[in-house]
Amino acid sequence: MNKLLAALTGILTIVVIVLLMKLYNTPTTTEDNYKSEQATEAEAKKETALPPMPSSQPTGKIVYVDIDQLNEQSIEVGDLVRDAKRKKEAIEASMEKLQNDYQRKIQDYQAAAKAGIAPASELQATEREILRMEKEASDKQMQMDNLSIEINDKNAQFQKNVKAFLQKWNNGRYDFILSYSEVVPSMLIGNSTLDVTNEVIEELNKDYKAKKGRK
Repeated sequence: MNKLLAALTGILTIVVIVLLMKLYNTPTTTEDNYKSEQATEAEAKKETALPPMPSSQPTGKIVYVDIDQLNEQSIEVGDLVRDAKRKKEAIEASMEKLQNDYQRKIQDYQAAAKAGIAPASELQATEREILRMEKEASDKQMQMDNLSIEINDKNAQFQKNVKAFLQKWNNGRYDFILSYSEVVPSMLIGNSTLDVTNEVIEELNKDYKAKKGRK
């Protein structure tokens, strides 16, 4: 159902830690390159597109989902947030320890060099250790960057999962499923009798727990 698919597109604003990656490619001018880009985009759309909803007669029914409540009560979102927080805290703790060790090593090196009593071989060994710690710090920052990308990928997958679930759950009952959020108030007023958030959350969590149990 085309109207339902259009409505579902705007439903999902997930309040997790998100890194928005925008990739800009340099435009090409040749016809062959243009056709190649178009073919690549078409293949990407085929991989990510959800199966089309079967067409049915309009029902004239509209409901909405409170996205803020969905984010708060979704078991999957909770798992994603806890996992991201655990990984982030582990990296930050490791970076803090490394920074303290690095500062002490620098101070020891400067003191030994100033005193002029340490042999050259010892100073060179300390220099190598300082360089190693600097590389490790760079690697830790890369881990943090990769974590942000991982979170973004999981967030995108969650959105895709919810879209697929809503298509299956709706099964032609409603023409439109709208969204409501205090963060992005696209809907100002809604009749509470049209709110299906609790039903969606209950079934979505059941579906997630069933999938999680099979892993």
